[in-house]
Amino acid sequence: MHTLLIDADDTLWENNIFYEECFAQFGALMAEQGFDRAEAQQTADAIERERIPVVGYAVEEFARSLVMAYEQLCERYGKDVVDDVAASAMEIGMMPAEYPIVLLEDVEETLEQLHRRYRLILLTKGDPQVQEAKLARSGLGHLFAGVHVVPEKDVDVFHDLIARYDLAPDRTWMVGNSPRSDINPAVEAGIGAVYVPHPNTWTLEVVDVVESDRVVVLERFAELLGLFPEIGARE
Repeated sequence: MHTLLIDADDTLWENNIFYEECFAQFGALMAEQGFDRAEAQQTADAIERERIPVVGYAVEEFARSLVMAYEQLCERYGKDVVDDVAASAMEIGMMPAEYPIVLLEDVEETLEQLHRRYRLILLTKGDPQVQEAKLARSGLGHLFAGVHVVPEKDVDVFHDLIARYDLAPDRTWMVGNSPRSDINPAVEAGIGAVYVPHPNTWTLEVVDVVESDRVVVLERFAELLGLFPEIGARE
């Protein structure tokens, strides 16, 4: 049996567009305080990237990064921190936790059909509580034989899943939108990878895709249905 390890954010449902909206709102808030909008957004982005290896991807930590960016701007330009403004920045940063689940095109129908033929395992990174809540709200949870939320997706994570599920590398594929977290480490671990680009993939996740005959690039998630019957027919 083929096994498909499937990413969640920006593969099954929209995610990064909501964070981009938060950055835009934060920039507007900072502009109201007399700061340069672009500088404010760049400062917040830099702080978030610096903190992620330490604090992870929890929404609360994203919100704290916005507050820290505001505080850094105040220090940089000799302004006092205003509690109400800091609270507004925190509120903006918490907004992704409240956004609705917006499934990407044909995701539900495609998963329903794949589920009948293959073992599907959700493999996503982030805060477990947030990701599991998203999955519950998506209504897709029953389609997966396993759900794994990890701090980062690296080659060790893939080796662990290969061992845990006794996966045959030649019949196992990772499906996702991130070259850094989905495609390259999967190939390094010896399994196949299906790259489904998203136009709003977080820039942190965008790196060169490894050159390998185990990488397949699709334009749409629904194209998985045309890919795997052909593979299965050769077994």
